[in-house]
Amino acid sequence: MAHEVTGKVARLYVTAGHCYIRLTGVTDLPLDGYFDLPQSHENYNALYSLVLASAINKYNLEIRTIGEIDSSKFAGVDYMVVDW
Repeated sequence: MAHEVTGKVARLYVTAGHCYIRLTGVTDLPLDGYFDLPQSHENYNALYSLVLASAINKYNLEIRTIGEIDSSKFAGVDYMVVDW
């Protein structure tokens, strides 16, 4: 399995402690299809802003995960990239 995926933001699901991100055009999906960005991530504010900018402008968002993406496990976000 992969450590990174690229797609357009389809949905953000924000709770008190996490931002869950769903992408379109992705074949490697974690459990429930969401990538998990916890608020405890040291770079949460910048990454959350990057997700919002990507969603609003319909840019491709690359998500790099902590560990391999496995459909039986949740996938934590390590970092993200957007190319303009």
